[in-house]
Amino acid sequence: MSRDGDRFSPLLALVALVGVAAALAFLRPGAAVPARASIAPAAPVRLVVPSLDLRAAVVPIEVETSGVLHPPADVHDVGWWRRSAEPGAAHGPTLLTGHTVSSGGGVMDRLGDLRRGDRVVVRTREGRVNYEATKVEVLSRAELAAQRRALFGRGGPARLVLVTCTDWDGHVYESNVVVTARPV
Repeated sequence: MSRDGDRFSPLLALVALVGVAAALAFLRPGAAVPARASIAPAAPVRLVVPSLDLRAAVVPIEVETSGVLHPPADVHDVGWWRRSAEPGAAHGPTLLTGHTVSSGGGVMDRLGDLRRGDRVVVRTREGRVNYEATKVEVLSRAELAAQRRALFGRGGPARLVLVTCTDWDGHVYESNVVVTARPV
């Protein structure tokens, strides 16, 4: 006399083998795989840009009543605009900013040296999010203001936006270096 479980064992074994074969076929070299492992969105705590030898703590910052977003007081820290997306979020920009110091010593002094394709890593308490630089540009104050919605608007795909000052004229910085990077 056969038990129901015994009668269906060959069928279950076949289904299991087909499932494993399908999974292995999906993972064969050249097969499409997800571009990145997702982590829970969380506040950034560290920025790493290997090509610039940049490793810095990230602290939350907020827009002042005047409407200006200033980097952190410590020129060695990077600021995360807490109203921007958390790294790991499915949509919107994560905005990080840091100081450039005309005489050197600012955390983002060399941001303009970043190249398309360079890797950027943002660490959170949940893990890390890897990005690839897709655009490095210098924008005047007027250009930055005109593009603010495209750069900093809360919609659109997940992306990292790094911003610092550039073009010191002896009194004030005239422009900004803006790097846009996509999660990978």
